[in-house]
Amino acid sequence: MNKWQKEARFTLIVMGLALALSLTAVGVLRFVFDFEWHRASAGFAFMALMGLSRVNPSLFKIKSTKHPLDERDLLIKSKAMIAAYWGFWPIFVLMAMVPVFVYGPDGKVSVIYLFWMVFIGMFVVFTLYSMAILNEYGWRNKGEKS
Repeated sequence: MNKWQKEARFTLIVMGLALALSLTAVGVLRFVFDFEWHRASAGFAFMALMGLSRVNPSLFKIKSTKHPLDERDLLIKSKAMIAAYWGFWPIFVLMAMVPVFVYGPDGKVSVIYLFWMVFIGMFVVFTLYSMAILNEYGWRNKGEKS
């Protein structure tokens, strides 16, 4: 298993855990403690935990004894990035167009909506990128030594 596969698995695990914990925290604050939706902002913990997924380059360094990355690795990485942004743009455009249909052309959108657009977009990009890398290499370790 190479560096990028390890990073992709780490990213998916951390972001999945962050999403589950944040949704649980928001649900508990809203329905158990009866907080208002805008005050039950434990979802910010999601963003903090999601930030942990970006520490993975320091965790999975390439050892100097291994061979350098070849053309196949670079092609897989570029394909994964293209797949991530192909998945990101339709969701981002949909999120940008929904307020027009909900509030009308003269409506006003809360600033927090724009804030969440950025972080949902980042979540989609990281998730699709990691899934595309694991898909291109294969989801399992196929007899390679780590």
